[in-house]
Amino acid sequence: MRRTFTTFAGFAALAAAVAQQASSVPDIAIAQFGQTWYGPDGPWSAVEVEVGTPPQKVYLTVATLQDTILPITPDACNGIKACIDGRGSAYNQTSSSTWTPTADRDTELGADMSAGVIVNGQAYGIEVRGVPGQDTVSIGGIPGIRNVSVGAIRSTRINNGLLGLRNVTQQMYQQRLIPSPSWAYNTGSGDGLRLPQLVFGGYDRSKYLPGSVQNHTMIPVDNGRPTMKATLDYFFLNITGPTDRRSFKTNSSLVDEPLEVTIDSSTPYCWLPRAITDKIAQSVGAVWNESIGGSGYYVYNFSAPAYKNLETSTLAFHFNGTGDSWLFNSMTVSHWLFLAAPTEGVDPASPLRYLPLRPVDNASRSVLGRAFLQQIYLTANYYTNTFSMAQIDIDSQSAAQYVRVEAPVPPPLPSPSPPSSNKLSDGAIAGIAIGVVAFVAIILGLIFWQAKKRRKVGPHHRFIELLV
Repeated sequence: MRRTFTTFAGFAALAAAVAQQASSVPDIAIAQFGQTWYGPDGPWSAVEVEVGTPPQKVYLTVATLQDTILPITPDACNGIKACIDGRGSAYNQTSSSTWTPTADRDTELGADMSAGVIVNGQAYGIEVRGVPGQDTVSIGGIPGIRNVSVGAIRSTRINNGLLGLRNVTQQMYQQRLIPSPSWAYNTGSGDGLRLPQLVFGGYDRSKYLPGSVQNHTMIPVDNGRPTMKATLDYFFLNITGPTDRRSFKTNSSLVDEPLEVTIDSSTPYCWLPRAITDKIAQSVGAVWNESIGGSGYYVYNFSAPAYKNLETSTLAFHFNGTGDSWLFNSMTVSHWLFLAAPTEGVDPASPLRYLPLRPVDNASRSVLGRAFLQQIYLTANYYTNTFSMAQIDIDSQSAAQYVRVEAPVPPPLPSPSPPSSNKLSDGAIAGIAIGVVAFVAIILGLIFWQAKKRRKVGPHHRFIELLV
C-alpha cells in the first residue's frame, strides 16, 4: 500500500504542476525585427508580425500612438508583387478565417494615427483608407493574440503598414500573455550601428544612459485616447560636436519659450516651427526644395560651406519632466537618411540625402518622430498612464538586461470557441489537470478493489495477515 500512495503522490504533484501553469506569471515578449529596412525616406526598421488564420507574415513600422495594426493589402499595390515585397508584404483579410470586419466598406483610417500634424485635413498629410475589423495576431514569440484591432489598408502612401501598439499591448495583458500593459522601443539606426528593439511587458536597462530618464504623464486627446506630449524648454544646436556626450557647448536656445511637442513614431520626421527648422538647415548646409515629394524637403547642398558642420553637429533637447535627468537628450544631425523613388522629384538611380525636419506653421502641432527616436529609448505604461524618454547609450557593448514591469493580474477572459491557435488556453490546461486527477482516482480505486479481492484468496491470506 505504501507504494500505491507514493504513486498517487507523484500523479498529484504532476497534476498540480500542470494546473499551476494556468496561473503562472507571464514573462516579457521581445519582438523580432526583419533584416530588411524599408522606406523611401529611410531606411527604417520594421517588426515581423503574423496576422490572421492561417498566419500571414508582414513587416510593419512601429506606431507609438496608433491604436490599430494597419497592414497594407494587395489592393494598395494593385497586386504587383514587386510593390508588395518593397512594402513589407501584404495582408489579405478575406483569406483569414478569424477576420471580423466592423464595417462593410472602406473608411478613412488616418484619423486613428494620432492628434499630430494635420496637413490638408489629414494626419501628416497622408490618406489611409481601408476596412476596420479584428483578427488574431502573433508577435514577439506569442501566438494567437485574439481580438486585436486591425485595419486592412487598401489605399495609402504609407510605405509599410503600421504596428499600432496600444490595442495589441492591452490585449496581450488582458489575455495574461505579458506581465503589464507596457512596452519599450528604440527604432535603431539605418547605418547598422544600433539595432532596433521592441519589448512588451518590460524594458532593457542596458540600452540607455543612467540618469537620463525623464518621466511624463500621458495626456488624453479629444477622442479619449492617451497621447505622449512633453514640454521642450531648451533646444540647442551644437556645432562643435562634443567628444563627451554629457556636455554641450551651445549658443542660445532655439526655442524662446516652452514648446509642447508630441512624440510619435508614425512619422519619420521632426515637425517643428519653420523658424527653427530653417535655422538648423542653414547651419548644416541643407536647402529647402519645394519640388521634392510634392510638399518639399530640406536637401543637403554638398558644396555649401556650412555642410562641413554636418558630421560634427548635435541637437540637444531638454524636456520639462521628472526624473534624474542631468543629461540633455540628444540626437546627431547626420542620420544618413535618404529620399528614394517613388518620392516625387527623386531620380530612381540617385537617392537624395536629406535633413529629417519638416516645418509647421502652427507651433502647437510640433511632433518628434522616428528621426528623434533613433537615439531615444521610449517606454510607455498604459496601467499607470505614463511614459518616459531616455538617452540611448550609443557606446554600450553590454548584453541585454531585461526588466519586467509588473501590474495587477487582470480578471480572466472567457475561453475562445473555437481556439485560434495551437497554444493551450488556461481553460484547457485546467481541464487537463482535472482529467489527470480523475484518472488517478480511478486507478487508485482499482488498486483498492484488487487488494480487497486478494484478501479472500487462500494462498495469499496468511501473507496479508503477517503484513498487518
